Amino acid sequence: MGPARLDWRDIPLARAADTLHVAVGAGPLGDAVAVNMGNPHAVFFVDDADAVPLEALGPGLEIDPLFPEHANIGVAQRLADDRLRLRVWERGAGLTQACGTGACAAAVAGARRGLTGRSVTVVLDGGELGILWREDGHVEMTGPTAASFSGVLPG
Repeated sequence: MGPARLDWRDIPLARAADTLHVAVGAGPLGDAVAVNMGNPHAVFFVDDADAVPLEALGPGLEIDPLFPEHANIGVAQRLADDRLRLRVWERGAGLTQACGTGACAAAVAGARRGLTGRSVTVVLDGGELGILWREDGHVEMTGPTAASFSGVLPG
């Protein structure tokens, strides 16, 4: 998946900030970890990811002025040293069943916060992904792939 980018300019954020503790939030969400995995992510650690009304909070957080390119919003719950539960509001798309870059961002955020190791399983509504944040900063993702399309192709 490439390297995790962690500097505030690389997320990007609208102003200088400690990306390990970003002062942005709504409702029960606060103190995000910002990570760029090719797209900007704000990961919030919570006690119960399924209890967070992400469909209500995600739209406003996605377009917060702190995120000039908007951001994917993840709520992550630590299940064990090597396991996270994750739900993601994707910018421009809404609540999703799975998000590979979100799983990578959550794994990096968990390791940075000392909640997990560098190798974790991320449990999403659409399945589980194995994530390894290597010592060289690159992130590897393993797991099943699936594609769906519910539209009409042009032509």
